[in-house]
Amino acid sequence: MTASRSGRSGITLRRILISTVIISFLSGAWFVLIFHHKYSKLVTQDVSSMNGWLPEHESETEINTENQSRVDEEPVADHPFIRGVKTDPGVVLKDADYEDESSDSYDDDTGQQIEDSQNIFETETTTTATISTTSEAPQSQLAQPNSMTEKNRLYCMVPFIWSPRFLHSYHAIHATWGKRCHILRFFIDPIIGDSLVGYYNMTLASDVIAAAKNANLTLPNDVVVLHDIQRPWHTCREENEAKTCRNIWEKIWRSWVYVVSGKGGSTPTSIDVGVGAHSSEWFVKVDSDTFLFPENLSRYVKSRNWSYDDHHYFGHVLNHRVKDRGVPFVAGAAVFFSRATLLAAADSFQNMPMESGDEEEDGTCRDAWTGAEEVVTAVCLKDHSNIIAEPAIDSLGREEISLAPVDNAIAYNRTAHGEWWFWEGKNRFPCHDDGDCLAHLPLAFHGYKESEPFFDLEKEFYGSIMNGEEDESLAKRNDDKIASRNWFNFQQTHEYFERIRAAMRVAAKEEESDLKFSTAQNLPTHKKNRLYCMVPFIFARKYMPSYQAIRNTWGKRCDVLKFFVDPIVENDEGNFIDLRQSQNGAKMVLPQDVIVVYSIRRPWHMCDSKKKRGGACMNIWEKVWRSWLWIDDNDIDKGDWFVKVDSDSYLFPENVRKYVEENHWSPDDHHYFGHKLRHTEDWRQPPIIAGSAVFFSRATVKGAAAIFREFKYEEQNTLARKCMDAYTSAEESLTAVCLKQHLGIDAEHTLDDMGNELIAVSPIEDSLLWNRTEQGEWWYWKNKPRTDLKTGREIHNCCGDFPIAFHGYKDPLWFYKLEDELYEMDDLPGVSDKWKKYKWHNIGNTKRYFDQITKARNAGV
Repeated sequence: MTASRSGRSGITLRRILISTVIISFLSGAWFVLIFHHKYSKLVTQDVSSMNGWLPEHESETEINTENQSRVDEEPVADHPFIRGVKTDPGVVLKDADYEDESSDSYDDDTGQQIEDSQNIFETETTTTATISTTSEAPQSQLAQPNSMTEKNRLYCMVPFIWSPRFLHSYHAIHATWGKRCHILRFFIDPIIGDSLVGYYNMTLASDVIAAAKNANLTLPNDVVVLHDIQRPWHTCREENEAKTCRNIWEKIWRSWVYVVSGKGGSTPTSIDVGVGAHSSEWFVKVDSDTFLFPENLSRYVKSRNWSYDDHHYFGHVLNHRVKDRGVPFVAGAAVFFSRATLLAAADSFQNMPMESGDEEEDGTCRDAWTGAEEVVTAVCLKDHSNIIAEPAIDSLGREEISLAPVDNAIAYNRTAHGEWWFWEGKNRFPCHDDGDCLAHLPLAFHGYKESEPFFDLEKEFYGSIMNGEEDESLAKRNDDKIASRNWFNFQQTHEYFERIRAAMRVAAKEEESDLKFSTAQNLPTHKKNRLYCMVPFIFARKYMPSYQAIRNTWGKRCDVLKFFVDPIVENDEGNFIDLRQSQNGAKMVLPQDVIVVYSIRRPWHMCDSKKKRGGACMNIWEKVWRSWLWIDDNDIDKGDWFVKVDSDSYLFPENVRKYVEENHWSPDDHHYFGHKLRHTEDWRQPPIIAGSAVFFSRATVKGAAAIFREFKYEEQNTLARKCMDAYTSAEESLTAVCLKQHLGIDAEHTLDDMGNELIAVSPIEDSLLWNRTEQGEWWYWKNKPRTDLKTGREIHNCCGDFPIAFHGYKDPLWFYKLEDELYEMDDLPGVSDKWKKYKWHNIGNTKRYFDQITKARNAGV
């Protein structure tokens, strides 16, 4: 929808004619010489040489190609028809940063408009009648990916109008973010030009020549002409704007069909022959007024362990059309698809009904004359393949895509705004009211109708400011802060840009390190012995710092990391939401690495804090065995080794891989291992693996899942002695019982060659002090052998040089302390630095042990 406009453009036909005369007078002879030199060859070429991008037959519809505007019409140059939405230059716009195209009008009375004087800006325009509009295509259309990113290549599709007033955007995209796409294409209507230079139909060979001869308009190689478009943009007039201008949906679906099949369009030199959907793994439809960060797309999908062979449709998700269209949708600023989703989308578009194409969309998947392309896309994906929009947010709920210019959106505040369409239906996060609610590795910033901000953003994140270079063009400020311009909300914006630069440097450093390691090994990182990390979790406010800390520290070294939660979750107001009720699914959007175990029968939220044992709190066994069933059904092929790890455990995934490799274990054999506790033998139960980190081979997960699949719900059972469903927290005991009883699998103890423990079941600074003689035979030491039978050496001391896990960190900030001690962590944007003041209470032994770990890792032994 468009924001409300007041008044019309102050530019009159008379002023345009005056400007044209002045320009003609100043440039006369120069223009004639340049025009003759550059285009005489093109104009005289044989039309047959254009085969391969022109249709076989010319359209019966003729387009006026006269090189002059008609006196009785207001020049189209006065109306910037971008994406079928008319913006009036010279008018003050209120809250027009993101033009929501999912409805036809903007309602001032809904309370969705932000009345903030700082959020008002003017759109400037010029009256220069540019004649020289030829654009040379870049020499290389395909980026050369390195070995770290070639599996996450990005195809950037830009819907565009080829008219003189918009070509500045084409050049700006090429000079900035476009060069970082693997493939960049601009998709245009067959009609190009404007009322000043004339309109030309690029489906007609005669018009192709006339456009070059009369208007100096030619098309670069990266422009795709969609010849079959039925609804031309150039006939749009103010009185019927809502209908005849809004052809963007047709352009979008025809563009994606072309990308997949090569049908319905062409480029001037047939550069797309053989390209197709398999040229890239990820695809984005991006507006021409959006600044994109293509390299952050690869980082985003890798951080979530996403595969392009799975369905993913993501971006900035809006929910205000759920009430009338039944689906959330991705805002059109930047709409991302995995390859699997693109193939599904193109299939639905090719097979959808076409007979009502001249009518507005109605909530069904069909051709329509509409600007609500985002909504119809979402409807088609849902109806055809049950694909739902996924919000691109980080672990703190910060948006990866800003729908307004970033220096404006950085100040958004949900409480101050109220629930207008931007906020409607979004899961609430603290940053919505605290500020800093934009991600530090962003995917896109939207809302730049002029080109200059693209070049300014390029300097901020890729040019002189990012690289610390001297640049006379930078803004001069009294506070000595360096910036490419005096951004609106300068202090907040400058601080946010600093966080982006820091995060991008860290990401680049990690990728460089991974690339060196991969090259040195001459094989893909973690090609074998992949580790799947399963974290039983409660999705509630008090536990979210642990979620964030795991993802920021050890979790990023898992090959797959997922958090398994009950279907009862807590929202930001402290209310319990049951996701098993379909109406709540749209209200509560969870991160992609959070798996809801819908089949759980015993809700955690009924817990009575006074009950220490038994009762309604003790559902951990059910959560664990049902989580393994989900993994067996959905993810079993994504890992070789699997670990159930507590959220207060700090894991060393790389040392797990080292351990199984040195033991020459196969994931296709049965293995169940970790810190083995034997006190259960006194109860005639098998030894167990302490729940802090319980490891399984793939074969064992499959075998266990077959056992669990036969369970019957035992509502009243609280015993932990038989392999069955039970209302208990004794998941370690029942896991051991089931594996021993049905598969004959015994627990294996993770010790190094010296007999030292590799898993500390308490905080490491405590475990280093444990002494069996002083402590006596409590449950930790019970029934463990004191010495190795072969060497006679004392065993079970803490701890080995290549530890696997430390347990017992209820305060997740300790994870950052450990990360910094052991991996020299760079400061993470948005993370509290209170951990820097934390002290080990056993500092001498702890420091010596950490030095020992680092030395062993560096030595590679």
